[in-house]
Amino acid sequence: MLIREATPIERLFAGHRPEHPNGRLLVLGQPPERIGLALEGWEHVACVAASDEELRPGTVRADPHHLPFHEALFDKVLLSAPLIQPRLMLRELWRVLSPAGLAVLIVRARRPWHIKDIGWLREPLQLRLDEAMFEVLDWRVESLPERHHVVLVAKTDWQKPVLVGAADPAMVPRLIN
Repeated sequence: MLIREATPIERLFAGHRPEHPNGRLLVLGQPPERIGLALEGWEHVACVAASDEELRPGTVRADPHHLPFHEALFDKVLLSAPLIQPRLMLRELWRVLSPAGLAVLIVRARRPWHIKDIGWLREPLQLRLDEAMFEVLDWRVESLPERHHVVLVAKTDWQKPVLVGAADPAMVPRLIN
């Protein structure tokens, strides 16, 4: 399967092998039942529940707006908690995600003509992600069984990725006599 054909969740967990534990995973909220969540093979896993309904064995109850973790601790994040205060929650997610980290947000979607429906339209959610300094890598709308935005994001921290290949001659260091 080509990486472009993979879903955001498959792309988030690409390269992860349970037989070689590595990486740190944060799970915020209870993912929909159709999302298979394998928690084996991670160096460190933290599952945080935002409400009592999301509590399951091995889960910690904490405020998703004030996570009890150090900065840049997690390599991957799966967020499926409701975005009640999106600015605070997304900035806190940005804080705990490592510079090269990835996150998938599973956020309830609504259709433009459903005024009173709980959920997000794409444009307001995109604006919140931009404000929180996240770059969208993949965006899909899926039924899980309700409609959800499934968004793969990376931190925007003004550092350009290092490209592997021939060096630009203008960038090759030279000795000055």
